[in-house]
Amino acid sequence: MAILLVEQYYDFAESLADQYLVMERGEIIKRGAGKDMAADGVKELLAV
Repeated sequence: MAILLVEQYYDFAESLADQYLVMERGEIIKRGAGKDMAADGVKELLAV
């Protein structure tokens, strides 16, 4: 089963995600394992 979660709260998303995908203007700019979000610098890509 897959669930698509569009979330503005990084900490909440990080705690739930098995996989993540970051999009900008309709393009995928980063994707990976949820456990790697912090190491991959995902928070710095977000306008939070």
